[in-house]
Amino acid sequence: MFKKILPVLLFLCSCGFKPMYRQTPYNNLSDKTAQIAILPVRGFDGAHGVELRNSLLNKLTPYGKPENPTYILEIALSEPNVVDYTIKNDGTASSYLVKMNATYTLKKKSDYSVLLQKSANAEISYNILKNQFSTEMLKNNAIKLAIDDISKQIYFAIITYFTEK
Repeated sequence: MFKKILPVLLFLCSCGFKPMYRQTPYNNLSDKTAQIAILPVRGFDGAHGVELRNSLLNKLTPYGKPENPTYILEIALSEPNVVDYTIKNDGTASSYLVKMNATYTLKKKSDYSVLLQKSANAEISYNILKNQFSTEMLKNNAIKLAIDDISKQIYFAIITYFTEK
């Protein structure tokens, strides 16, 4: 029996397997991300900025807004840019592409030193349908997907920063 289990144990040790709930120094990531205050810089006036902010708040600070944040996240969000994506033989578009961009900076609140500065981009396509209402709904959904993609990119960049730190 031991001869059968030994190769499995050796394989798990050699492949970098780590138990999910093992206590590590990185278990306090949620404590660090919970200390981030999100400050809108530009582009948060409309519904898209509110949606990005709420998505990030849900990911970074699931227990509510911090009273005395340690870190500040400044975000500038561009308006959605809709361009022709696929062109038919007759020269009309058959699908559109929604492009969005957000630049963000993570700063330490005590001295405003820049810890992380990056940008996140999202491109989502959608088809043009005969029904204009359906096409508009697809456009709105593509914008929501782009915002969600940008929020995930920002979240994972911050998590990666704190795990590598």
